[in-house]
Amino acid sequence: MSDLPPLERVLIVAPHPDDDVISAGGVIQRAIAAGGEIRVLFLTNGESNPWPQRAQLRKWRIAAADREGWAALRAKEAVAGLELLGAPAGCAHFLRFPDQQLSSMARNADESVLTAIANHVRDFRPSLAIVPSVFDFHSDHRAAAYFSHRAIEPQVIATYVVHGHVPQQRTRFSIQLTESEQRKKRDAIGEHATQLLLSRERFLAYARATEHFYIPETDVMRVESALHERVDKLRHAAYAIVNAARYRARR
Repeated sequence: MSDLPPLERVLIVAPHPDDDVISAGGVIQRAIAAGGEIRVLFLTNGESNPWPQRAQLRKWRIAAADREGWAALRAKEAVAGLELLGAPAGCAHFLRFPDQQLSSMARNADESVLTAIANHVRDFRPSLAIVPSVFDFHSDHRAAAYFSHRAIEPQVIATYVVHGHVPQQRTRFSIQLTESEQRKKRDAIGEHATQLLLSRERFLAYARATEHFYIPETDVMRVESALHERVDKLRHAAYAIVNAARYRARR
């Protein structure tokens, strides 16, 4: 395991609003404290999120206008969470690719996500790029890993996982958060009220005392992505069952 990489210019690729503070709330604070710059690329605004939407809007059918409003709300939450960690509002870039569709774009050889990430890399020149892991069970995260690994030089990449785990032997570095950093990370996650609506305990539990980051994954990307496609379908089905039960309990 190596020492903490340079934090002069930290780029974070987040498939959805909240993945940034969940994965790297501690790193963000360390970089800001050291005088570094932060840039966060939100690939989607997480608009395809029907169960919390139904609970908050108190309606079953979610229309396009509802999803657009939800996207704006989640973007606002993301900015608030980053600002709480000390990052400037201008560090957040919302690319507005379709939520839950990144893997379809990858399969269809749609390179627009790759191009968008590459453009930011050329402009920002990150000293460290924190990107999703292909070991993640969520298809948007795996697709984000695929695009990121093609757009960014591997020597600056460190990956993270939100849904699932990465083999420990692939760890690149870890940071131990202070009590203050952990508290701020928890508060930043708490700014994502839309996500806490039905899953409060699960989301706040991401404010762990240690953040782990892993080596680049070009060596395992194709194999792991294929293995996880079926797991992702099962995960979505399980989440739907759990969230439906929580939704009914709130009515």
